[in-house]
Amino acid sequence: MKTKFSIHKRFYYIEFPQGARKYSSAPYQGGTGISYGYVNMHVENNYNSDVNEYIKSFLIKNNLSTELTVNMTSADINNLRRGNVYVDSYSVCAFITAGFDNALSMGNKSGKPGTINICIITDYPLTDSGAMNLYQTCIESKAQALNDMGIRDMRTGMLSPGTSTDTLSIFVLNEARKHDYAGRLTEIGYSTSMLVYDNLKKFG
Repeated sequence: MKTKFSIHKRFYYIEFPQGARKYSSAPYQGGTGISYGYVNMHVENNYNSDVNEYIKSFLIKNNLSTELTVNMTSADINNLRRGNVYVDSYSVCAFITAGFDNALSMGNKSGKPGTINICIITDYPLTDSGAMNLYQTCIESKAQALNDMGIRDMRTGMLSPGTSTDTLSIFVLNEARKHDYAGRLTEIGYSTSMLVYDNLKKFG
């Protein structure tokens, strides 16, 4: 995959060589469809603005397309964790930023700023259902990593599967749709889950 990666003071940007199928919970241009790039941008802990207007203005100011998929984080952009594995000659890349101050246990509705943003880019020929299966695999991996790191909700003391604002974005740079499954017992699922798990644990 010939993606272009660049990191700046307040954001990092990944430009795709072609339109990628997206499966994303990002607050700006998330959802499903086609994306041509991904941005993860830093905001302050006291951020309180209209998301769409703020991000669109930010993209224009930095001469970037307003059609990109964008996440926000109060974590240090320069503390990004990156990893890459190959599955049957196909590439899987992970880009992760993480802050655990807002770790929430199940049932707790209070919280504060802090988020985990995970971006997965692959040219593995997944079908839509296969991509969603991989999505589930990544979420399971994130929860397992936090549990194994002993990340707890500071308010309840319980182990936490994540924060209240976590996002995951998966981008598939392959028009072929051959593989319906990407659970942890498949090669693509196992390799991606360990990529997410190992890089999240580097924050511990």
